[in-house]
Amino acid sequence: MPFRLFEGFRSPQRQQHLYSQGRTRPGSIVSRARPWQSFHQYGVAGDFVLYERGRWSWDTTGERGEWWDRLHVLGREVGLKPLSFEKPHLQIDGLARVRLQAGIYPPAGDDGWAQNLASAIESWTGDPASPPFPQSVQDRPPLDPGANGGAPLAEGDVYQVVARRGLRLRAGPGTEFEVIDVLPYGRTVGHLGESDSWVRVDLEGDGAADGFCHAAYLQGPS
Repeated sequence: MPFRLFEGFRSPQRQQHLYSQGRTRPGSIVSRARPWQSFHQYGVAGDFVLYERGRWSWDTTGERGEWWDRLHVLGREVGLKPLSFEKPHLQIDGLARVRLQAGIYPPAGDDGWAQNLASAIESWTGDPASPPFPQSVQDRPPLDPGANGGAPLAEGDVYQVVARRGLRLRAGPGTEFEVIDVLPYGRTVGHLGESDSWVRVDLEGDGAADGFCHAAYLQGPS
């Protein structure tokens, strides 16, 4: 059967774009889920679509209808749950959306999955609010105070945003604080100190604090 993975992880921004089709922008409705209401945002679902002669096909007629049914049978055999109203969709069985939204994630997620989810969470500033960070995200180790010629790194060093989809600037050191802005990839900020895993940053170079960013998405001087 010529099925291929059409889409796995889906950013909340793309989910919002799909949800708005047929509602606030032209086209037919293609999704019932708002951002963070789809299992795709959590990396635990995939859409498998027919790929024939170099083209994607959602055809469910004739013999192809039997292929879709067989896809669902095979999915169930490996712990995936199909949706009756969306044939391409398969998701990890036994998960509940309300638990995912509360930050209760599957225990088998690897580091790449956790970092990808954390990046999506950090990049989202819309409504509804994003879920908590996965606890398995590895924090950066503390800097060696003996580095840089034996002298401690001084406050005021310049850091660079390395979150591909942008990094939230918050009013305080934690996800419970208001999002002030989203800093684009490559933006440089001044380092004014740290609180746990959060860096107090200066955007203007004048030594005044403008907010806090998560240290995991800032690259310090080498």
